[in-house]
Amino acid sequence: MIRVFNNTISISEEIHLNKKEKFNIMASALLHDIGKNEVNDSKEKDDHERRSAALAKDILLKYDISSEVIANIENCIMNHRVSKKTKTDDVLVQILRDADKLDALGAIAIARTFSYDSSRPIYLPEDAPKEVYDGVSNSSLNHIIEKVLKLTPDTFYTESSKCIAQKRLDYVKDFVAEFMCEWNGER
Repeated sequence: MIRVFNNTISISEEIHLNKKEKFNIMASALLHDIGKNEVNDSKEKDDHERRSAALAKDILLKYDISSEVIANIENCIMNHRVSKKTKTDDVLVQILRDADKLDALGAIAIARTFSYDSSRPIYLPEDAPKEVYDGVSNSSLNHIIEKVLKLTPDTFYTESSKCIAQKRLDYVKDFVAEFMCEWNGER
């Protein structure tokens, strides 16, 4: 969550937010994944945004925070997932989506992919990556190719996110190229 929070702060610098909007986006970033399951199980339907929004509301109600602010934070959390494939004009949701997506791209994304499921093979040469990611990859490298490499700059909302995304995407492409060279004994 702290990485998404830090991404949120970076992205927010380019956008002129008022004090309330800054609070809303920072609280949303800190609470957006609070309802995620501890166990990684890609076969189970994940609706952590609902659990996260409900838990966030419970936490925020304990403090002197207006119902309007709580509703805005709930909205950001409920709509932060890019996998829902919905467009939004809400700048705070856009910032949170970009921040969350950036966390799924680059060196940390590679590390997360290989640590996510220890029973998944690193790479299966006979298993070509799927053109369309269906939620399950048969190897860690395929996951990177099928999902991570699809996070291109044009899928982000803000200009700063697009710049960061391009650098991280280039890093992942270089990693995949180096991996394949090493796997094939070329280096």
